[in-house]
Amino acid sequence: MHFRIGRRWLAALLAATLVLVAVGAYLSLPRSYLLMATTTSTRDTGLLPYLLPEFSADTGVQIRYIAVGTGQALDSGRRGDVDVVMVHAPSLEDRFVAEGHGLCRNPIMHNRFVIVGPSADPAGIRNATSAADAFLRIANASARFESRADGSGTHAKELELWTAAGLDPASSGVRYERTEQGMGATLTIANERDAYTLSDDGTWFAREPDLPYLELLFSEDAALENPYSVIRVNPAAHPGVHASQAVAFVRWLVGPRGQSLIGAFTVNGHAIFTPDGAGEC
Repeated sequence: MHFRIGRRWLAALLAATLVLVAVGAYLSLPRSYLLMATTTSTRDTGLLPYLLPEFSADTGVQIRYIAVGTGQALDSGRRGDVDVVMVHAPSLEDRFVAEGHGLCRNPIMHNRFVIVGPSADPAGIRNATSAADAFLRIANASARFESRADGSGTHAKELELWTAAGLDPASSGVRYERTEQGMGATLTIANERDAYTLSDDGTWFAREPDLPYLELLFSEDAALENPYSVIRVNPAAHPGVHASQAVAFVRWLVGPRGQSLIGAFTVNGHAIFTPDGAGEC
């Protein structure tokens, strides 16, 4: 059988083909910007919208980022999807570097974790002697606890504190709920459900005005220090990464300019991050 192709149909087919060719050519173009995977806290506190335009203005390098839990951010680095990661879970970071995916951890700053909960504080954690004691009190009171349960640095710290308390939260009597969401969403859920949760202080201070039923109840324990690092993805393992731009970003962050900006950053009147950048790498 023979089919005659109408001129309009042929023109439409040709136009569609040209569009596909143009899109393919666009996608194959080398990107000119740096890609970073980082934690939700650096975004939710407002640090990145404050910091990154200054980096671009100083260096001419544009940077784009995804904000996820630390575990997911490091997985992006393992796949070579990003050029650099900014994260806050030292044990996970050490493993990432040991596997050959990252080139050294550069400390940049730290803040604190805080335990927040219902204003009435049914578990009495205001009087706790340590973070582990606070978690033990939550379990003994059979109080509700919202866990991010997302492989983030905050989740890793939370599990560390349950272990320090000698408890398995799933079988300890605590009403343990897994949100599998970021810090902002988890705080919102805790506020709605009269629950305790662990948060970084920056996200807490940024969200506090919208959380009328929660209070910061405990924060005074050295175990709650929350260090952040920046790690370049290894170009030997992932040849597509932008190694020179990643070096420029790390040097800027740990240098006087980046450190002074980090130290000057505030959230609702609270200084959040203590700069402790070190150019060890």
